[in-house]
Amino acid sequence: MNYQQAEDYIFSYTDYEKTPMPHDPAFYDLRRVEELLARLGNPHLAAKSVHIAGTKGKGSVAAMVASALSLAGYTTGLYTSPHLHTWRERMRVGGELISEEEFVALVGRLKPEVEAVNRKATYGQLTTFELLTALGFAFFKLKGAEFQVLEVGMGGTFDATNVITPEVCIITSIS
Repeated sequence: MNYQQAEDYIFSYTDYEKTPMPHDPAFYDLRRVEELLARLGNPHLAAKSVHIAGTKGKGSVAAMVASALSLAGYTTGLYTSPHLHTWRERMRVGGELISEEEFVALVGRLKPEVEAVNRKATYGQLTTFELLTALGFAFFKLKGAEFQVLEVGMGGTFDATNVITPEVCIITSIS
């Protein structure tokens, strides 16, 4: 699998950042992403978490927190959305974006597990955001992150980042 094929695979799933979100609660079930993460060895549990929610300023606050943790000597992962130029901006460790090679390798590891979860379809089909979130956790674990700073993406109770138990929660301005 090359980079373009890996990217195409991730974006072949429903992307609620681009399409209207259904109002049916059946579409929002953290158990499907929890099942995927369990199949991947629970990478979301490998680091301490800082969870940031709000309407405005999440990305700036997340970047500042990640920077402070890095300056304090911790290996720190940062997961944000949306991106400005490339979706790879969403996942960083120590300020470095996930590389194309790391992305391809991690998608190769995720793909059979994603397909197994989706075949069962117990809790519905995984979405692009859920796959990217799982990929971020796997990347942070691969890089030995001690902290992961996570910006809420889709928002609400069933946002895929809610699978963590954070050490700290930050709520920015809500409008």
